[in-house]
Amino acid sequence: MSLPERTSTILTFIVDDYISTAMPVSSNAVAKSGGFNVSSATIRNEMGVLIEEGYLLRPHASSGAVPVEKGYRHFVGGLDLESPPPESLVTLLNHQMDIAPDDVDAWVRIAASVIADLIGALAFITAPRAKMPDVKQVELLRLHDMLVMLVLVLQEARVYRRVLELKREIDDAQLEQTRNKVTAEVAGKEVGDLVSQIGREDIDDEFERLVWEATIETLVHANSVPGERFMSGFGHFLADPGLVAEPARSAQAISALENDDAFADLVAGMTYENQTAVAIGSENNRPELCDYSVIMAGYGGEVNARGVVGLISPMRTAYDRAIPTVTFAADALNAMVNRR
Repeated sequence: MSLPERTSTILTFIVDDYISTAMPVSSNAVAKSGGFNVSSATIRNEMGVLIEEGYLLRPHASSGAVPVEKGYRHFVGGLDLESPPPESLVTLLNHQMDIAPDDVDAWVRIAASVIADLIGALAFITAPRAKMPDVKQVELLRLHDMLVMLVLVLQEARVYRRVLELKREIDDAQLEQTRNKVTAEVAGKEVGDLVSQIGREDIDDEFERLVWEATIETLVHANSVPGERFMSGFGHFLADPGLVAEPARSAQAISALENDDAFADLVAGMTYENQTAVAIGSENNRPELCDYSVIMAGYGGEVNARGVVGLISPMRTAYDRAIPTVTFAADALNAMVNRR
């Protein structure tokens, strides 16, 4: 449900002020800003509505209000995402491209460092990674009466394995029949073409459906594993007061960034078409990062040399600078890999 114009403007002011000051915003402060031709009491009532509807939170009964996840989402939705990135970023990254125009590894290291320092966040960039090769063969190996190992063999000799737990015993004839059928349906096809078929309604046999869905899920996960990761800004990330007060949370968050499987979950769904995505709080795919905002953009989709540029920061972050920064870096890397 959209907010009335005045209420929306008040919320935007509060979020913007809180991002700048990290201090709860009072109705008096909003009234004194000069942007609203209404009384402090009217603004206080509007803020009460925003609190009731989950956009703001009042930490203490006598304090001002602070934005929460829903408030930040509304704020980001009102930003001009076509705004230019910081000039310092453009200058530094263009300079680096002039020095090493074809050295992608050197470029992404510098870019990650520059983004981290400009925004005060943890920045990450994954090196370009070629698309996953097509499936060559599906194998089903019996481990036990009620356990079967699914083995996916890809064209470039990559192999992925997954253990399937059965609900009933499967004889050798059905094992071979299902293997042959699934292999015929996935061999030579791209992952993207198979994903839309995971919920097929024409598979009646329970075991065949298990193998089919496990095959697609394994391919999707394997395809999400990113290229080499370059990260910078751990000091900024760990300086977040929430992490300083709860070191166990910092360990969990950093683990999610460094673990390949967890990181694959984080970037799952990227389009690699230069569309910047902003996940705030619980919108993130990893629960370890539910108190943070993740801003990401993919690059290299046109030439199947895909990578991701992103940053992770507290929800209270300078979105108006962070989003154009990530977008510009992804555009620059996209131009680099296309040129190569």
